[in-house]
This record gives sequence, structure tokens and C-alpha cells, in this order.
Amino acid sequence: MKALRKTLGANIRKARTRLAITQERMAEQLEMSPEVYGRMERGLIFPRVERLVDICEKLGVSSDQLLGLSVLEVAATPSVRQDEWLGLMQRLTPVMPRLTQPQRKAVRRHMTDFHRLLVTFTEPKPKAKRERRGRHPT
Repeated sequence: MKALRKTLGANIRKARTRLAITQERMAEQLEMSPEVYGRMERGLIFPRVERLVDICEKLGVSSDQLLGLSVLEVAATPSVRQDEWLGLMQRLTPVMPRLTQPQRKAVRRHMTDFHRLLVTFTEPKPKAKRERRGRHPT
């Protein structure tokens, strides 16, 4: 369990720094104290499942990636999609504290839907496999 906490903490830190978000800002977005968030990044505590889901949404990575079950892609420069998403999140972040809890939940749900839509339109489409035309046996 200790190794899993350390892996999770290190991967959360990588994902957060890739997005240029401070620990304080991330803690604020997660509605938790910076001290508790810092302990999580250092691998001293493990978040509840609900909190882990929230962290994944905020950082735009899967729980498998954060838990070290799949490769966490850390690009030197964010892709256009990540830049667009980051810009939008930076504009929205100052507004979030003024919203009620139900409004924040609605914004998160809509932002998640918007992110999926954005990914759908910006991800390269896989090339369709061409069927081989052969003669059918007679």
C-alpha cells in the first residue's frame, strides 16, 4: 500500500506540474487544505475514491495512469488540445469559489462533457481498414 501511495503521489505531482498548476490552486479546486493535498502528493495519505475521481477530472488523466497501472504521458509541451483546455480552466477557476455547491457540481459535469467533446473533435481519426477484395469460391 505504501508503494501505491508513493506512485500515486508522484504521478499526481507530474500531472499537476505539466498543467502548471500550483499545489495551493489544486487544493482549492479540490476543496481541501493545501497541507492535506501536499501530504497526498508526498505519498503519505491515500485519497478516498470520490476524491481520486475528482483529481482525475481536474488533471485530465485516468485513475489507471495516476495509480501507475498504465503509462502517464508527460509531454514536454502540451498539445493544442491541452492548451485550449488549460486556458478554459484558468478562466473558470476564479469564478468557482463564488458558486454554490450544486452549481460547482454542474460546472464540473458540463466541463467533463465538454472535454470529451473537445477530445472527440481534436483527436486524429483512426484510419479505416480497407477490406481486401478477393474472389469468392464458386
